[in-house]
Amino acid sequence: MQRTAQASALKSADNPVTEPGPAQQKRRERIIQVGTLIILLAIWEFAARDANKLLVAVPSDIAVATWELMVSGELFWATLDSMSTFVLGFFVASVLGIAIGFAMGTNRTVEVILDPYINALYAMPLVALIPILMLWVGIGFLAKITIIILFAVFPVIINTVTGVKNVDKHYLDIGKAFMASRAMVYRKIIAPYALPFVASGLRIALGRGIIAMIVAEFLTSISGLGGLIINYTNAFETAKAFAPVLVVALLANALTLLVQRVEERFGRWRRR
Repeated sequence: MQRTAQASALKSADNPVTEPGPAQQKRRERIIQVGTLIILLAIWEFAARDANKLLVAVPSDIAVATWELMVSGELFWATLDSMSTFVLGFFVASVLGIAIGFAMGTNRTVEVILDPYINALYAMPLVALIPILMLWVGIGFLAKITIIILFAVFPVIINTVTGVKNVDKHYLDIGKAFMASRAMVYRKIIAPYALPFVASGLRIALGRGIIAMIVAEFLTSISGLGGLIINYTNAFETAKAFAPVLVVALLANALTLLVQRVEERFGRWRRR
């Protein structure tokens, strides 16, 4: 029996269990994700087959309706309208958030002044401010931009402050020892170290910004993807109302993946 155990041990040593590589692991995860999606769509299709078509749409009907809206160009122009607003609002929110976050993270006085207001506005249900904003800036393009900025800027500020404050003090001491200028310390030490925190804030801001975009299109000028949802829901064309929802979900995933790729590209030095 002892010889059998030794033989098994030698055999295991000769044939070690190999861990899957990164490419294999990623492929396996993609298969799991796609398989889960197919199962959920199949359950939805069969469970809602006998439901009232005015209230519940099945995936096959949504696919047909999406294709019809794409062929007519209605979905394309609505997406272009929404994304032009979102991209501009998100860009402004990102720049403002990073700038304010760096100022608060590196200057105690600025943090003391702004911190109570940042925390209060971040915790506040910002939808309650939209009627007031509509009084101030109207119901057009500027109103939608303002709402997106208001929703998206605070996660960027808070995460940037956290990233700046978590910079390793040893790196700052090395910068001082080599007589690095303030601008060089920002560019070479603080900014790269804070980048993962900023990227996390941008990912959160993406979701909040897309929500703000749809809410703004619901409550201000009924246009874009949000306008399609409202109009087709009011007409009880549920399948067509789901089409812009599908586009929003795909855009959110694509933009989040883009932010992750940027973070991986510029954050490699931290893994060395």
